[in-house]
Amino acid sequence: MDIRTVGSQGSVERASDRSKKAETSRDVLIPAPARDSAQISSAGRATAASVEGLAERARTAGGDRQEIVAAALAKLRSGELDRPAAIASAAQALLDRDFKTV
Repeated sequence: MDIRTVGSQGSVERASDRSKKAETSRDVLIPAPARDSAQISSAGRATAASVEGLAERARTAGGDRQEIVAAALAKLRSGELDRPAAIASAAQALLDRDFKTV
């Protein structure tokens, strides 16, 4: 291309002179947001069912729980639970139940 003659012979293509066919189209890509997913294992479902069962038992348990808690708190404050006999008794109870508290 000889640039010395550009504009003098009218050979310069102006943007407004282009046909629609000459224009290029652009695709605009919009990124989709990442989607989180989770799967709960059968062990997790079993644990949730067990916890819900224990919660239901606690809700429907008879008796006054406040009295039980108050008695345990009194034993703790008095130092009765710090004695070797109390610790041995609690350890034996855990062993007898395979370390299950319920």
